[in-house]
Amino acid sequence: MARIRDVLAVGLLPLFVAGPALAQPEELDDRVSARSVVIEPLAGTRVTVGERLYAGVLTVASHGGGLALVEETTIDDYLLGIREVPFSWPEEALAAQVVAARTYLAWTLDRGRSANGRTYGYDICATTACQVYAGVGGLGSQEGLRWERAVARTSGEILSSGGQPVQAMYSSTSDGRTRNVEDVFGGSPSPHLRAVESPGETSPFVKWEFTFTRRQAARMFAHGGLLEGRLIDVTTQRTTDGEGPWTVTVHSDQGDVTIDTWTLRTRLNRAAAALYPDDFPAVRPGSERRYPQTIMSPNYTIEAEQFLARPDQGPLGLETRYRVRGGGWGHLVGMSQYGAEAMATRGVAYPEILAHYYGGVRPAVDDTLPQRVRVGLDIELRQLVVVPDGPVRVVIDGEEVAASELGAWTVSWQDGVAIVDPPDGLGLPPQVGGWRTFFDSRGVIELVTLRSRTAAEVRIVVTENRVVVSDSGWQVRQAGVIAVDLPPLGPRTALTVAVTARSPLGEDATTLRILGGTE
Repeated sequence: MARIRDVLAVGLLPLFVAGPALAQPEELDDRVSARSVVIEPLAGTRVTVGERLYAGVLTVASHGGGLALVEETTIDDYLLGIREVPFSWPEEALAAQVVAARTYLAWTLDRGRSANGRTYGYDICATTACQVYAGVGGLGSQEGLRWERAVARTSGEILSSGGQPVQAMYSSTSDGRTRNVEDVFGGSPSPHLRAVESPGETSPFVKWEFTFTRRQAARMFAHGGLLEGRLIDVTTQRTTDGEGPWTVTVHSDQGDVTIDTWTLRTRLNRAAAALYPDDFPAVRPGSERRYPQTIMSPNYTIEAEQFLARPDQGPLGLETRYRVRGGGWGHLVGMSQYGAEAMATRGVAYPEILAHYYGGVRPAVDDTLPQRVRVGLDIELRQLVVVPDGPVRVVIDGEEVAASELGAWTVSWQDGVAIVDPPDGLGLPPQVGGWRTFFDSRGVIELVTLRSRTAAEVRIVVTENRVVVSDSGWQVRQAGVIAVDLPPLGPRTALTVAVTARSPLGEDATTLRILGGTE
């Protein structure tokens, strides 16, 4: 049963009469050390962690290097959370992306968990190391609905060959042609990951270039373990399809070191970030924006070029710099996402798009996928805050501590264990009250506040002379101060502020009445 308390303030310069003080919550064991915390959303609840919104069951577990955050969710909800291409793209491109993502998931599950997956308890990661997953935020918008339709339209479809899912790799942009898998990563050829033409891509990264100074090149090669002694030259060796990776040779007075361009890309990107974060990634020609990465694909050459310079105001002389010319963004194996967008724009249907990039394989429904998947959202965290928008069930080290609670949970990592801070007022029914008023420079009330001792769904209704002027609707608010802006209070004005708080544990309400005086 809700309890309703009234507080009255009278006069043009209102006289505030304080309401009853909030009851003090019982003493609780606020902080708990734990190995794992499971937070299960109930009744359509979604939870926010950082800037991401999730609908699945979250597990926060303590490990030697920090906290690991894992979500268990349905296959469809996982696919709804894929953020690999803009939702505004043509529908056939979106459908092709969904099938590629579902197939990559199926291939990953079929292969078994990675080393990190076994350590942290997940099937697939949420980053570009697997495929980008960002939860359910952004769905429900007009563009988000287009992605939802693509997921529903292709329900259950994957690419398979010989009864097994193919390795449906994909990346952002090619430079007009994709690459054989063995020509980027080495190993054996695959009939489903062969180089094909990919014309008409509208990506700004089809071609790119920038320069290193000689000193920058020498320091970065040394940082990457590729140079001892004095740098003499850098040369690039290109291959044709099926002849293996492109390579770069670093020549020095201590000998030559040859490395494939994909591995070198990783080392140079790390070296640039460590040594020259203000210079790289380089600024794009004709733009104030930088490239997203220093080296963006395995398709590039590094060539020395000489130019006249006057170093330190000395005499003119020849200096050497290294120009990097490349194309594409990503590994360039399998489907080019911008290539799929170009094909869809030309009217090609998604089965044909997929067949083009994956060796003739077309999508078909497969019923062997499991119902749920565990997604590794993040690892080695020091702290995270889980903020539900509805009730959640919470289990700590196998023991249920909250069957249906509102409020934010904070988990910190200290000395190898998780420290759990529950919401204020855990286990208590809502209670609101403790009104305070704030006046403007003329002495007129413009703001009132009250406190809620627990997290609760709160509704605030303001009426003026019995006419509703604002209604907040039900919103989950954390324990603490709640502020209410008021309309101007004039003569013969009667304002009523009605606040109701509810949770699965109960309901409470309080009302503030403010009466304006006479002129």
